[in-house]
Amino acid sequence: MHLPRLAPAALVITLTTGCGAQSAPAALTPAEAVARQVENSAGVKVTKIVRLDYGEAMPTSPADGDTIVPVDIGEYSESRTTGVLRLGTAASDLTTTYSRTNIPEDLKSVIPDDLSYMTTRAISIGGSGTYEQRADRRDVPAGKTWLHHGDAGCGTAARLAGNLDARTVLSPQVLRRLAAPAPSSGEVIDGVATVVHAGSAAQTEFVVPAPGDDPVMAAQLRERVRQTEVSWRLWVGQDGLPRRVRLVTTDPEAVEGVPRTTVTEIDFTGWGSAVSVEPPPEDQVHETGSCLAPEPG
Repeated sequence: MHLPRLAPAALVITLTTGCGAQSAPAALTPAEAVARQVENSAGVKVTKIVRLDYGEAMPTSPADGDTIVPVDIGEYSESRTTGVLRLGTAASDLTTTYSRTNIPEDLKSVIPDDLSYMTTRAISIGGSGTYEQRADRRDVPAGKTWLHHGDAGCGTAARLAGNLDARTVLSPQVLRRLAAPAPSSGEVIDGVATVVHAGSAAQTEFVVPAPGDDPVMAAQLRERVRQTEVSWRLWVGQDGLPRRVRLVTTDPEAVEGVPRTTVTEIDFTGWGSAVSVEPPPEDQVHETGSCLAPEPG
C-alpha cells in the first residue's frame, strides 16, 4: 500500500540530480580568471627570459693594418627576471640578470662576458613610481642605494608602442587578444594541465589606450612599430589562469643596435600567493629625473 508514495519520491530525486548536472558553472576565460585575482589583490610569482637577436654581426671599423672583426651588437643578448607581482594594487618586485651567450670563441678574451654589474632589482608600486637598485650603482650618489622616479608617464611610450611585459600580458585587453584563437591541447606546466592558444598579430594590436594619451605621440609610435609582428603561444590552466606565455617579436626594419627578433618566455606560478611589496628605506633613496624601466625587453 505504500508503493504509490515511494515511486514519486524516487522520481523527484532523479530529476533533482539531473538539474544539478546541467547547472555546472561555465569555465572562466583568462581575462575573467585574472580579474578575480585582481579583486583579491592576490600575488603571482614570475620567471621571465628574454633572448635578443640583432641579426648579422656588424663589423668593427679597422685601423690601418688591422683586420675587420665581426662582433655582435647590443649591450646584452639574454636577460633573466624573477620576482613577484601583486595584482590589483599594481606592485612588483623583480630582479634581472644579464648575459652574453653568443661571443665567438676567438673573441672571448676581448669581449667581456661578465655582466654581473648590470644586475638590477626594480620595485614598482602603483602611484609611487619605480625604485631601481643596480649592482654597479650607476647614477646613485654616495650614501644612497636606490634611484626613484615617481612620474606616472614614464611607461607611456612603451605602452603606446604595444610592448608586452609581464604585467601588460595580464591586462584584460591583452589577455582577450592572446586567448582569442581556439585552444589546442597543451602540456603539463608546474603540475597543471593546460590548453594552448597560438596566434600572431601586429604589435600595434596590443596597445592599451589610457585617458589623456598624447595623440601625436601615439601616432608616431604606431608608425615606428607598424612593421613589427608578434607571434605567441599562451598556456592556460583549467582554472583559466595563464601559466606560460611565449612571445616572438620580429622587427624587419630594426636599425643598428636594436634587436631584429626578441623571444620572451614568462612563467606564472603560485597564483593567489600572499605578496608584500614595500618601498626601500626612504633615507636610501635618491630622486632622479630619468625614467626607470622595471623590465627589460
